[in-house]
Amino acid sequence: MSDLALCRRSDGNFDLDFDSESGDLLLSEGLENAVAISIGTYARNRSLGTSANLEPVLGGWWADALDESGTLGGYLYEAFPGKLTDSTCRDVETLVKDALKWMVSDGVAKSVSCSAEIDSEDAETVSISVTIEKPQGNAETFKFEVNWKATIDGI
Repeated sequence: MSDLALCRRSDGNFDLDFDSESGDLLLSEGLENAVAISIGTYARNRSLGTSANLEPVLGGWWADALDESGTLGGYLYEAFPGKLTDSTCRDVETLVKDALKWMVSDGVAKSVSCSAEIDSEDAETVSISVTIEKPQGNAETFKFEVNWKATIDGI
């Protein structure tokens, strides 16, 4: 099954990817889209359950109210108000793994692992590495960065 391909822009954000010659949207068979959406999308506030989400600040995809078995996105944002420490990085690892659990339960992945650390060159950035072991045994690793100062400042 194909999804619309996402590409990482020079500013670190993701956008739809286009063929430079034809202008057509590109498709992707890879896992990076699923990983980026799962950890980069704010899941619906845990306190809402399946009730309607009428306030955008509470996050979540509107159709989550119709799906009792799952939630799109993750709760990475729960770690944002805190100071960036090694302990915060452990929280980030847990939140990222939780956002990707669906891959294992749906058979997309055999296992998911994550490591997060404070960037040695920029103490306001968290470097996140996610490794997805596929059912066939081969693995793919994806790297993401979060500007921690921006999460605190609300930028």
